[in-house]
Amino acid sequence: MSLDPSARAPRRIPGGAELDVLMRLYGYRFTRTGGVAGAEASHDPADIEAAESHGWPVRVPEHFTANEVFTRSIEAASHLDDDAVLGAFIAGLHSAPRGRQTVISVGWCRHLAEAAVAADGLPDCGLAREEALEIDVTEQLLRLALGWAWNEQPHHYLADLDAASAEGLPVPTDDDRERLRSLLDLIAGLPDGTRPGELEKAVARARIIPRADRYQRYGILLGLAEFGVLPGSVTPSWDGFVSRREVAEACTGGPRSDVPPPLSGWRGGIDERKAARLRSL
Repeated sequence: MSLDPSARAPRRIPGGAELDVLMRLYGYRFTRTGGVAGAEASHDPADIEAAESHGWPVRVPEHFTANEVFTRSIEAASHLDDDAVLGAFIAGLHSAPRGRQTVISVGWCRHLAEAAVAADGLPDCGLAREEALEIDVTEQLLRLALGWAWNEQPHHYLADLDAASAEGLPVPTDDDRERLRSLLDLIAGLPDGTRPGELEKAVARARIIPRADRYQRYGILLGLAEFGVLPGSVTPSWDGFVSRREVAEACTGGPRSDVPPPLSGWRGGIDERKAARLRSL
């Protein structure tokens, strides 16, 4: 079987046999401890055929304009309930790694419709205007299944939002909720002046989030910052529109870091009101 070159990827999170073959094709493997590591990507025609038999184009980007990403993201997010998004984030701490990204994706487009726009109809929201945007939707959904989350390149959020609105979001277990409480207690107990790198290391030592690597832990902390639990260097995206200019200014003059705002500006403490909302779910 060979898919039409223009075929769209399914808007669902891969699992089971689909997940196994896509991991081989995109160069990922599970470690003996259950984490995820890089591997040589397969180009075996049998693997490609297996993926395509489930409807997954392999290494075939879909093309969008910035305005299409803008409009479709707002539309997809409008179908998502806030508590469901926050609950999915909690589930992402253990039972459903897929749940980690959506709190960031929804935060980005939550206030887009009310932001001031330029002549092309777009606000200063991080979408590249000059060229067509290419998204390998298959790879983006695979990375969600494996538990990575980040708050840069917002055109990649569309696949997450489409899948969340199409198939729903995971619901946290009691174990996930207990892990959330442990995480919040850990953060609240750290001294003022603690930096994000020190926080990530403390979370790793506490083993609250099993099978997560450094960047997966940072993704979870970014989700907390975007929701507003971790006070940072710019307004949390859940509380108001944040322009790319504001993000760039927050990055200027400080120590070099591979951690973006708002998390990069966190220096200890939690917003108890936001934390209480998460604890209530």
